[in-house]
Amino acid sequence: MSELIEPLAFVFIVAAVMLLIATRAPVPAVPLYILAGLGIGAGGLIDPGTTLELAQLGIAFLVFAFGVNAEPSRFLSVARDSEHVAAVQVLAVGSLGFVAGLSFGLDPLPAVYFAVAAALSSSLVGRELAEGEIRRNLIHGRLTESIHFVQDLFAVGIILVLGAATFSLDAIALQLGYGVLLFVAAILIRIYVFDLLVRLSGDSDELIMLTGIGLLIGFLAIAEILDLSIVVGAFAAGISITQEFEHNLALLSALESIENFFTAIFFVTLGSLVVAPSVEVLSMAGALMLGIVVVKPLVTIWALIYQGYDPRTAALTSFSLDQISEFALVLAISGLLAGTIPQTLFDAIILAAAATMVTSSITYAYENTFYRVLDRIGLFGSTRQLTRERSSLPDEPLDNHVVVVGYGKLGSSVVSVCRELGKPVIVVENDPDRFELAREFHETCVFGDAMNDDVQALLGIDRAELIVSTAPDRSLSEEILSLSTNADVILRADDTEVAVELVDDGATYVNVTDFLASEQFGHTLSRLLTADSSPESLRQENYRLLRERVSDSGIVGQIGPEELGPNRR
Repeated sequence: MSELIEPLAFVFIVAAVMLLIATRAPVPAVPLYILAGLGIGAGGLIDPGTTLELAQLGIAFLVFAFGVNAEPSRFLSVARDSEHVAAVQVLAVGSLGFVAGLSFGLDPLPAVYFAVAAALSSSLVGRELAEGEIRRNLIHGRLTESIHFVQDLFAVGIILVLGAATFSLDAIALQLGYGVLLFVAAILIRIYVFDLLVRLSGDSDELIMLTGIGLLIGFLAIAEILDLSIVVGAFAAGISITQEFEHNLALLSALESIENFFTAIFFVTLGSLVVAPSVEVLSMAGALMLGIVVVKPLVTIWALIYQGYDPRTAALTSFSLDQISEFALVLAISGLLAGTIPQTLFDAIILAAAATMVTSSITYAYENTFYRVLDRIGLFGSTRQLTRERSSLPDEPLDNHVVVVGYGKLGSSVVSVCRELGKPVIVVENDPDRFELAREFHETCVFGDAMNDDVQALLGIDRAELIVSTAPDRSLSEEILSLSTNADVILRADDTEVAVELVDDGATYVNVTDFLASEQFGHTLSRLLTADSSPESLRQENYRLLRERVSDSGIVGQIGPEELGPNRR
């Protein structure tokens, strides 16, 4: 144990410095952790053997955290589509990766490791990048989380197969059997036992936290006894824990601390494993990056569009899948220690993993820009005819109507208010399940993304009286405000600071999620549509409420209602 103290000290000193930079910049912490690791590796501050142990330990605990945070009920509506997309992605990209591995002169088994590295994506990085979309329950956030979860199940199966003592049917069947039993036990604990353990704890935060940690240690011990990878045990332990109980704050707080602790360990050690590459290593790493950054997103986009999703949803989902999976790193480390793969392949996988986890942060940060570039070069083609065929449109174009973006709880409430007032209304929704619900209860609706030009044409944006966006998506809100229309605009935001900026940019009203209830929002909508209040008076009232909401006037500054920008009308 004492030999780990010095390496951990190096890791946390540099991680603390990088985290300070990340919070001040602000930039994602993961790329900075990797850069810090590069410095540690170049200086030879940590023994390579110790680094491999720390990396595997970090991966195991992070996989556990992902298992706990993965709530299947959250993405159940897209589970089937995610299974198909993940299968297509693994088969297509994996096959190309296997052929590429053979072309580099690798034997078939090392070529399989190369293919796995190309095909599987990092659920840890992907979830961190898409955390906001997942929290807001956006369709591409749910798809990202679901596809990662399915891929992780594939990865567990691959680890069990490649982890067999010998490549015989009996040995592989035994490994798979142990793995299945472990996950069956985890599911049974999740359904029948964990709630009982929580009740027995007497709502004690400490006991609930220790229960979760105890399950992790127990599953790790079972995995060791069965000669399975500790990562498999950690993932099963995460699945055995559900967040759906009343006093879950202590457990989630403890998990967040553990996740932050091992995030630093994993990504710093990952960076320290990168060595000065040879030409052969650079070639293999370059091929891996090409497959991960270019081929994998294109395959994902095609598969999602084929499943019926709009191009923007498909593109944004794909940009959260363009990195190497932590499970592939576990396989690479195990393969190197067992002598199954050559050092050059290991170095190539580590180099590509570090690089793609950095580039993934960049593609995510500029995802809408990349989507527009792909759209302009004609990758998606014209979607107007397909959108028209899937939508339910009136024979005559609507005029002086209300455009409702999103048909969730708030969107359906807006539609009800419009119907009561006799206002013509058209709904746009890019979630297939919600669109079917909208079509069932409302005769006029368009399937697609509201930021798409073809969709906007079908919505008759230029003839609309009012546009109501129910999604707290800033990029969507800014797109709506940039449209050439005389319509009043009601938007939704997650926080007051963003809401103030949207009002300044010309929004008539901004519904802030955490303090404006649906009933109040419906009343506001009625006032606007029945001319009980002018758009300008509503806008100033909204601004006053936002100012009252902010305890620190620094967000709004000293701007008063008289200094607001001109109304969009």
